[in-house]
Amino acid sequence: PRAWRLPSVGDGHCAALEPPMTTLKCEPEEAMSAYHCVTLFDTIGYELYPQDLQEASGCMGVGVYCTLDLAKAQASGKSVLVVEFRPTPASATRSGASELMVSTMDGGEDAKLWRQQGYNGVLFEGAELCLRGECIRALYRREWHGREVAWPAMARIMRQIRDPPLALDGESSMTDVAWAKALDRLKTFGDSQVVATRERLESLSRAAASSRIGGCAIC
Repeated sequence: PRAWRLPSVGDGHCAALEPPMTTLKCEPEEAMSAYHCVTLFDTIGYELYPQDLQEASGCMGVGVYCTLDLAKAQASGKSVLVVEFRPTPASATRSGASELMVSTMDGGEDAKLWRQQGYNGVLFEGAELCLRGECIRALYRREWHGREVAWPAMARIMRQIRDPPLALDGESSMTDVAWAKALDRLKTFGDSQVVATRERLESLSRAAASSRIGGCAIC
């Protein structure tokens, strides 16, 4: 069992402080989105695959590092991708991990133990994420300026996304104009999903931080 939880509502007195972090309990297969920045060669086509994402070592240990801050992602000078991840799988995975750890600004060294504690990722510094690669279910480019028109790839992306913004079938228009509109709609959808994820996670992070005043948790 995980030891780090926000104190539950008690009988009016203050509970002892626990480490400055909490758990975001998600519904099975609940989807969230974030930006992942990476350098891609021009020779790489439109379609990308979640399983090709490389976990890297960083300030929160090993994982796929993402951000919920679009301005920061764009300032990286790299290609900005959108990842859709599902913290709590409906069926058991190889690691058995689930849920997200949410660390407040002073989470410290304890927040780096998210993998050992059985989480699928950690939110830190308010808008940064480190995720297990296995919980990422969809990966797509935020923008595409290449000449390739890749309707089969777009259709596969729509099947990977939990609530896709497009329905593609044999009767769908597949002109160049329709392709441009599909790219724009996917970009808008991705940005809106990241905004929704950020609002939810930041709300929980603020609640976790404000519940600790003067050495006591508000009960």
